[in-house]
Amino acid sequence: MLSDDTIKQIYFQSNKKIPDAVFADEVDIVQFANNVAAYVAHTIAMQEHERCVEIVEQLNREVAKALKSQRPNNHTA
Repeated sequence: MLSDDTIKQIYFQSNKKIPDAVFADEVDIVQFANNVAAYVAHTIAMQEHERCVEIVEQLNREVAKALKSQRPNNHTA
């Protein structure tokens, strides 16, 4: 998770005017940022897991099969 201070720093750096920007009222930026961080962490963990399975499969298919069934936990909010 991100610290509140880190989230605030990122928020204050997010003031560029871009076309098709999406603005939201009454959104907790801390909760939103932590949800994004959790999603990204899970996505990266899944990608790393799949890569590990590919590497192990080249060495031992049975171990790769067992590893594939042990997917990372989903900690997204």
